[in-house]
Amino acid sequence: MAADLHLVLNNRNNYNLVYEDENIPELAGHTVWCMDGTFKIVPEWYHQMFSIHVFKEGKLIPLVYCLTVGRDLPTYHEIFDNLILKAAALGVVLQPQTVICDFETALIPAVQASFPGVQIQGCYFYFCQAVLRKVAELGLRTRYLHEAETKKKIKMLMATAFLPLPEVPAAVDLLGRNVTGLIAALFDYLRREWTTPNRLPLWNVYNVQTRTNNHLEGWHLKMNRQAGKHHLSFYELLQLLIDEQGSTETLMQQVTSGRVNASDLRIKNNKYEEVQLRITALTAEYDGGTRTMEQFLKAVAYYVPEPITF
Repeated sequence: MAADLHLVLNNRNNYNLVYEDENIPELAGHTVWCMDGTFKIVPEWYHQMFSIHVFKEGKLIPLVYCLTVGRDLPTYHEIFDNLILKAAALGVVLQPQTVICDFETALIPAVQASFPGVQIQGCYFYFCQAVLRKVAELGLRTRYLHEAETKKKIKMLMATAFLPLPEVPAAVDLLGRNVTGLIAALFDYLRREWTTPNRLPLWNVYNVQTRTNNHLEGWHLKMNRQAGKHHLSFYELLQLLIDEQGSTETLMQQVTSGRVNASDLRIKNNKYEEVQLRITALTAEYDGGTRTMEQFLKAVAYYVPEPITF
């Protein structure tokens, strides 16, 4: 039950791993994992609370939490090694096929080393936020907000993520023809930081259904709201996680018993579903040759997410 949360202490890399035994087989039963970190509610001596989530009948549920002092490769390696050993002791194997996460330098190689063959999918929303932060850093914020052509050009640049992977560099070059000044600097940034062989596949979302960790952002907001303040004490945070584990167990029991089904659980997001259908249709038109690359990017740019803070 929720009161049976296990707390694994690690003094070498300064992390605390929190999970319930029943959550590990549940994690093993899913091929798509979502990972992210949150910062506001953790005790002051920790850097983040890293969590692993899965989709259960269309609803995102948390299964593992980890309080960490650092965000380095050895820490993530030990977290995953500990989980793999625990899974083996419970008679299950952890082997996700896809992990959706941000573009954190240490996390991605740790996931790849711990789970060979896994596909890393960077969060498209985080990619857009990174580009827009660069827009602000370059002094283009006012032009983006008030000049329609500038905004269209930048959103078309971010829309290149929806093209087949090999076509993205050519699309960036197509859009970058004749750009000058600060806009040219933005294109240089994207080529330098995001179109390298290792980086480009992480933010490409051609024919990808789950493109972002936005569900996790909603979960972070809920946890922040329930916490009611920043930097909880360790025991305040532990109680918050116990309560959240209770909600997770209730959900899993309802699904197992058949008391609820997917349609009962799934939070309908009609706007997202409409966007997904429209992008799928536009992609089919582009693949079928009825839209040019520029026409496709112009149409998809309309659906590129707006910044939360800018």
